[in-house]
Amino acid sequence: MAYLPREQRRAAIIDAAMRVARRSGLSAVTARTVASEVAGSPGLIHQHFASMPDLQAAAWESYVAGQAATFADAVAHGADPLHDFFANHVDAEHASELGLWADAWAHALRTPAFAVAFTQSLDIVVEALLAAAPDMHPDEARRSTLLAISLAGMQRIAPGSYTPETVSRILGLSERELSEHELVDRGSDATAS
Repeated sequence: MAYLPREQRRAAIIDAAMRVARRSGLSAVTARTVASEVAGSPGLIHQHFASMPDLQAAAWESYVAGQAATFADAVAHGADPLHDFFANHVDAEHASELGLWADAWAHALRTPAFAVAFTQSLDIVVEALLAAAPDMHPDEARRSTLLAISLAGMQRIAPGSYTPETVSRILGLSERELSEHELVDRGSDATAS
């Protein structure tokens, strides 16, 4: 890896860890896989992160912050908060985003050190939803967040049973609402959507 100032190198490592996580899951984020991604050595990774759960958490936190910002931007430009929040659930082209959230949930169950970061990320998602929909009760925002993550898991576990159409019915979206709702293609869509 070419010389970079410490903070830029750390950011590059975090970005590389997220690429590995997108491709192979959070448990695949190891010093060796991330070092390979940045063309460096495992020692370089350990210079910046005391443990792999620390690196996994940093990558996840960076991802969630980006998702929350993208969600806020979409809502600021007129997107309906709840429709946008659940957009990936009814758009099969964005299934990989759902898989990433399901993987993070499972990884948090297996890795207590990562669970703290995952729990904090849920708080960020709830806060983003409340900021986008100020009339929403905090419990409704928490319920929506947990529903989004559980549906993400079920769409990964049983995609034939949890099709976008089935999920739309679970969410209470009519066919008319779905056809009228313009899903914003933002690459890596917002929050748990």
